[in-house]
Amino acid sequence: MKTYIYPENLRATVKLWFWNVRDFIIICGGIILSVVIFAKLWTPVPLALTACYAFLTLRAEDTAILDYMINAVRFFCTTQQEFHWQIGEENGKKEK
Repeated sequence: MKTYIYPENLRATVKLWFWNVRDFIIICGGIILSVVIFAKLWTPVPLALTACYAFLTLRAEDTAILDYMINAVRFFCTTQQEFHWQIGEENGKKEK
């Protein structure tokens, strides 16, 4: 008898270790290209860029570090915070 293991959510994105498959393929291609460039030109810049991309696309519970940073910049810098105050409400009861 064969046992099949299915993910809990069949509509979830495919992950490989800590990255989406698309990001993992980009990282692998970047590493290969970076090693070739490093062997020819002795410059570690492409390898550093690939490492930065790999770090920024790390995923923990469907949230990447880059998504977290974008949301933090949006919250603290670019969007206006709105606060709504209501007078006379206390514990969900309106005063008359």
